[in-house]
Amino acid sequence: MAQYQDHVLLLKSRAYREADVIATGFGLKTGKFSAIVKGIRRPKSKFHGHVSPLSYSVLEIYHGRSNLDTVVGAELVKGFPRLALDLDRMGWAMILADTVDQLWADREASPETFTVLVAALDALDHVKSPATVGLAAGFHLLRVAGYGVEWQHCSACEAPLSRGPVAIDVESGEAFCPTCRAGRGGLIFISLGSLRSLQYWLAQNPRKFGQAEVKGQMQTELTELFYRFTVARAGRPLRSFDFLRHVSRLAEVSESEDKA
Repeated sequence: MAQYQDHVLLLKSRAYREADVIATGFGLKTGKFSAIVKGIRRPKSKFHGHVSPLSYSVLEIYHGRSNLDTVVGAELVKGFPRLALDLDRMGWAMILADTVDQLWADREASPETFTVLVAALDALDHVKSPATVGLAAGFHLLRVAGYGVEWQHCSACEAPLSRGPVAIDVESGEAFCPTCRAGRGGLIFISLGSLRSLQYWLAQNPRKFGQAEVKGQMQTELTELFYRFTVARAGRPLRSFDFLRHVSRLAEVSESEDKA
């Protein structure tokens, strides 16, 4: 039994017992873990404002005999307040948290994953294009988890991917040039422009998330590709994608009404 401290990005929480919650976080040293936060739903809880989903805190954690740790102290580092003011920002933040929650095993430390998450939420809190940040960070996370694609060369002929559309097999994680994709089923296609954006994102420092903005068809292609990758790896659609799609439909309705 021991008490330890870690820098933690809170992924989600759910109510537990009368006034507690069970929080799932990703720690710099700990990796993904779950812990009870006792009494946080009481009005005068010392944890208010320090332990909430999509925030970054330094936590004091008690690790006993139970599978669940217990948070005994917390200090907020970053709250990312603009996420709550914009549904697109919130939607992409939820997708990134959901991706890590579904694809990472418990207690497997990954400082790179922690760095990507914090950088992504910080960028979502500031930049103008939530989809660009979310997609860049999302494909970074897939690469860190070992689910990336060799985006430079065709998996069949090994020639550089220099012509589009490029075909991707999300099940095997292979990419094919226009010549080698013939006769293969279950592929998803992206333009050469979308591929170049992906290559740029994966080479950039996470602190620069939000650059090389994508719009229109490229954003649609890359969002669908990321969605298909997460479904293939998690075995089911992420619920957070449903939220983002609902937000997009509401925006389309609002835009149509404004034009009318």
